[in-house]
Amino acid sequence: MLRNEEIDQLTGLSNLYSFRAKAQKMIDDPELRKKDLVIIYFDVENFKAYNAKFGFEAGDRFLQNMSKSIKKIFQELLVARFSDDHFVVLAYANSIEARINDVYRRVKGYNPDADVQMKAGVYELEYDDSDISMACDKARMACASIKNSYDVIVRVYDKEIGNRINLANYIMHNVNEAILKGYIKVYYQPVVRVLSGKICGFEALARWIDPEHGFLMPSVFIPILEDAHLIYKLDAFVVRQVCEDIKEFTGQGYKAFPVSVNFSRADFHQRDMYRVVNEAVTSNDIPKSLIHIEITESALEDESGILKGTMDKFRQGGYQVWMDDFGSGYSSFNLLKDYEFDVLKFDMKFLQDFASKPRETAIWENIINMAEEIGIQTLAEGVETLETWDFLKRVGCEKAQGYFFGRPMSKEEVVDYLDEYGEKALGDSSAEPRYQDLLNDDNAILLEEDTTETLEEQKASLAEELYMSNSEMYTKLAAKGFAALLEYNSYSQFQKYSFFIVADLTNDKLLNLHLSKQRKILDKRYRSEDSYEDMIDEIVRDTVIQEEKGDVSTFFNRDRLVLAYHSGISSDDIEFHRIANVKVAPRWTHTTYEIVEEDGKLVAYFLSFDIDEYKKSKELVTQMAERDTLTGLYNRHTAVPLIRNRLYRRQKGKAAMIMMDVDEFRDINDRFGHLAGDEVLRRIAARLDEIFGRDGIVCHIDQDEFLVFVEDVEESDLKNRIDRFSGNVFEVRFHNDLIPFTVSCGYVIHPDHGRGYHDLYRKADAALCNAKSHGNGLSQKYDEG
Repeated sequence: MLRNEEIDQLTGLSNLYSFRAKAQKMIDDPELRKKDLVIIYFDVENFKAYNAKFGFEAGDRFLQNMSKSIKKIFQELLVARFSDDHFVVLAYANSIEARINDVYRRVKGYNPDADVQMKAGVYELEYDDSDISMACDKARMACASIKNSYDVIVRVYDKEIGNRINLANYIMHNVNEAILKGYIKVYYQPVVRVLSGKICGFEALARWIDPEHGFLMPSVFIPILEDAHLIYKLDAFVVRQVCEDIKEFTGQGYKAFPVSVNFSRADFHQRDMYRVVNEAVTSNDIPKSLIHIEITESALEDESGILKGTMDKFRQGGYQVWMDDFGSGYSSFNLLKDYEFDVLKFDMKFLQDFASKPRETAIWENIINMAEEIGIQTLAEGVETLETWDFLKRVGCEKAQGYFFGRPMSKEEVVDYLDEYGEKALGDSSAEPRYQDLLNDDNAILLEEDTTETLEEQKASLAEELYMSNSEMYTKLAAKGFAALLEYNSYSQFQKYSFFIVADLTNDKLLNLHLSKQRKILDKRYRSEDSYEDMIDEIVRDTVIQEEKGDVSTFFNRDRLVLAYHSGISSDDIEFHRIANVKVAPRWTHTTYEIVEEDGKLVAYFLSFDIDEYKKSKELVTQMAERDTLTGLYNRHTAVPLIRNRLYRRQKGKAAMIMMDVDEFRDINDRFGHLAGDEVLRRIAARLDEIFGRDGIVCHIDQDEFLVFVEDVEESDLKNRIDRFSGNVFEVRFHNDLIPFTVSCGYVIHPDHGRGYHDLYRKADAALCNAKSHGNGLSQKYDEG
């Protein structure tokens, strides 16, 4: 009986309890301690997947073979199986790495088709080590430190791991104090709509700025809190703080944007997270639509049912649920089948080669289209370049976040950010403009809501939507990717507000209609059995701008459509300006169609939808070209994100933000003409680029104003460079005129006088104003007084 209690029944090795007892006696032996001893901790990664793929019997044989190999190679002292796929060895220190590599080769050879990785952590026993359990823990931690390093097999416990253990202990024992004393703060990273670049929400992120250890990376403290089952304290604090901040923002008159909060898998086993969130939302009296729940794909492997039950509860309770890190695991599509999500969030690190690998573009276009078809929005994080932003527009991704749009910001910096982008509330504190609100806005996409719809008309509307849902042709037309351009909140909303017309071209009859939720175009209602040609004539006459009436009428002409079909052209599309409301400007509309033969008749399926925002976004891209066309410098839209990123990444040293403008520039334009003024700006831009361009960001902000950001500068060198502008009179010859001018300058030092972009910009501008108040051609450093 005693023998059975000491032996692992599967492998015949010592078990954990037996190993600790025997090993403790060995290290207590003075003679044995004269020799160099080590503890080795073996772990097989992906072993759960091995069992799932090959079966538990094959898994047992794998462990038995592994135990034999370890025993054969480390036969001098003691080998044990602690649990599952974890083995521990007490051995002499000679040729340790070579012997571990030998075990690794044997393990890999058991089943070459299996995707298993063996890791080993080594702790070299010191003479004063007296506790075998602590020694085993140190070997285990060395092993855990290389868990995700696929090219590393062995790690020896060292001072770095020791420091990591001390830090982990500190984090576990001080998380409560850090929350209470404000060392842990909530930061916010903006989320924008891809087409317009306009902010539409934030993600809440925890930041720990500790008085003893300084800035602790989330990648450090979050896994530690998860392993210690303390993460619920952090996540509950974050959601409470977010709700309080939203209430504060709206109380100050800012528009209320939704905020997504991240939850760990462990949260749902430790606390009723639905209750935690609901209490925070209710106590701060904010709409549920302002809180979105993010859950990582890996967390969804939970098999207990607790997580799924809570997720369903969130969605039924009025909260959005997002899948974070979509595509990082192997079961993404199974999860889409088993769970319901409102947003799929993926990291751009999975698309690093999109510019050189067309296959990646095709894959993501299809994933995004698929998500839209099932009513799920898409969001890309980690966007850092204009090129990436353009890529996301091409593939139809709806939302994005990353340093290109804004780094994570403190609550105070969010206020500056909202001020900068003019996000004061317009009297509505909802999370995002509802579609009904848009209908009553001056920029309305569709028609005004008909509030007098009868019960019969409501039934007819439901019948139309049901017809579209079951129509393969509607789905085919809608899935061409255009829906991604519209920024509708969901595919179902797009369906509700699109225009779907089915016409019998052979007999000139309307077979089925869905004229958006309003069920009319302007003040005219149409029904099945009406004449197709009469309807088109009225639509062109009443809703198409004068310059485009001819093209649109030709496009919809019944005879042309029939002739085109018999010529082999069964589908086409057109874009034109449609008058959605007589009170507002015409809006761009896209119409596509396909003609098929049904029961001897030619039937045309038309789908129309608004693309005005898409057209505006194309104009925005043109405006936001990287360089200013006049001077060749960065323009404001490109320079500001670059400066924000550099400020965020700065660790040490000083930087400066400099504002410059040409004195009396209006007089130059008035006296010598605007072409002469342009030449002055080009010359000063070239000079700025020469002096600051090699190590800074030089930007033409607007008219005669320039902005410079330079890093790692000594103030004396900075002043010398600035003095090459201020205090001098420049001359530019333009045709027969010699144009004299001076340049004024204001500057601020980072981090001495400020940290955030908006704060530095405001102070540099104040310094410039102060300089100009004392005369032309002067420079001024920002003075707090």
